[in-house]
Amino acid sequence: MANTTLSSPLRGRCPAPFYDAANFGFGGFVEGRFCAPIPNMGDCCLPCPSTDYLYPEDFNKWYRAAEALNLAGLVCMVFLLLSFICLPAEQTRRHYLSYCLIVAAMFLALGFVIPFGARPEQCYDEITPNDMYSSLTCAFSGAFIIAGGMSIAVWIFIRALSMHLQICWDVMPGMRFFYWAQGLGWTVAAVFFTATITVTGVSFRFGDVCHVNAAHSLSDFWGPLLAIAGAATLVQLATFAYCIKVYLQSMWTDDKTETQSSMGLPSYTNSVKTRSPRAIYRRVRKVVYLQWRGITIVVFILVDVVFFSIVFIWLNSITTHATDDLQLAMPFLVCLISNPVDHEVCSPLAEALFVNKSTVIAILIMLSLAGLQVFILLVRGSMFTGWWDLVRCKLGSKREFVSLDAHKYAVGEHQFELAQVQPTIATYPGTHSADVSPISPKEKGDIERFRRSVTGTPDYFSKEATRKYTTPNLSFSSPRAPSQAVTRAEWDPRATHARGGLGFHPPLPHEEDYQADNTI
Repeated sequence: MANTTLSSPLRGRCPAPFYDAANFGFGGFVEGRFCAPIPNMGDCCLPCPSTDYLYPEDFNKWYRAAEALNLAGLVCMVFLLLSFICLPAEQTRRHYLSYCLIVAAMFLALGFVIPFGARPEQCYDEITPNDMYSSLTCAFSGAFIIAGGMSIAVWIFIRALSMHLQICWDVMPGMRFFYWAQGLGWTVAAVFFTATITVTGVSFRFGDVCHVNAAHSLSDFWGPLLAIAGAATLVQLATFAYCIKVYLQSMWTDDKTETQSSMGLPSYTNSVKTRSPRAIYRRVRKVVYLQWRGITIVVFILVDVVFFSIVFIWLNSITTHATDDLQLAMPFLVCLISNPVDHEVCSPLAEALFVNKSTVIAILIMLSLAGLQVFILLVRGSMFTGWWDLVRCKLGSKREFVSLDAHKYAVGEHQFELAQVQPTIATYPGTHSADVSPISPKEKGDIERFRRSVTGTPDYFSKEATRKYTTPNLSFSSPRAPSQAVTRAEWDPRATHARGGLGFHPPLPHEEDYQADNTI
């Protein structure tokens, strides 16, 4: 902070490195101060940021590493989102559940990336941290973390429910499920986001990122988050249990026990209950093979959400009751008073009172890997191929092939274009045929041959193209003369209800074959 000297008047009667709370106002997040009443000294508070006195110095390096991982995850999420928008569906296998999950993961990553670039001031004064009212960076960072965490939990539940309907009940979610998912998914996330940001709030608790405050957080944020994650976990466990049941039934059932139709083939109906165990197993195996990416995403994200929710609830409980028992915290306080400058030696005692460094680092890394996990499980090799084809098509030079024979006709001021316009010019009023230079028959022939060489259109009507047709030796589709058995007298128009008359002749044998050969 601005004043870190051991002889600061702001310390009052408190020993270094503590400060007397009576010397400070009520700006910033006052509830975030680490203060404890000490007899004959008053309320003595730890300097801000308190993590510098609770954890070793390398804790900040781990926090920076977590922010860098979130930046990498955000870049990957942007790549996935642009791929879904710009590339064809067959190359991305895009789905609206993937869209929503990517957007939620981007929200969570932005909560870490914003302070990574802004480097905000964590403290309002020597003992008070900033909150969303005293720091704009804190407000945006905490808002994105709340929105991202709640949205990820909601869309993981919807994704688990969708897979459960497909695997266990053989129901393909349609447009009705899409509208309900969009409406309820974003509405639930918005409701709990609004309640958390207005009632509970966010502040700098450890590191550069603002987290949810401890007061009212269990009812506004952590409770609903755990409830949604718990529901998704139950749905996912039910899906796994059904898959195991189907697999075991297929092992105990022989193929001969399947219902046979009159043709000797397996007879399946649209009802899951009337199918044989082997048929159900084949269907479930196919669906699981197609949905393995979604199943893995649900498992990974659920582990992350449940883990950091439990740890944060534990941290809130410890922080709230940290000053209730001074006898338990006395070894740590005495160590700080004895080592006001080299306070890192007291970190083991602080970790015994609060959450240890390894657990906090694990939370940060797991949150940071959420975006990378989604990217690894949703990305496909065809996306990179599609981008390569798209860039090559947009930036590559388009050149038309022109025969080398065209150079000898490229003489003068574009005489071929003028030759096509000249007959039209002579018909307008005020023009004279003398103004147009005549074209000789030889030049007309040259122009026509050049046109055919460029366009590739043969001239079927020229004299050179008119040749006598020679029937190949092995051709069997040429017209043949009518045989003795087929005569006009044998055809009776009344037998086919056709009108007889002049100009009609019966079809010759193999006439259809001849027409087909000429068509090909």
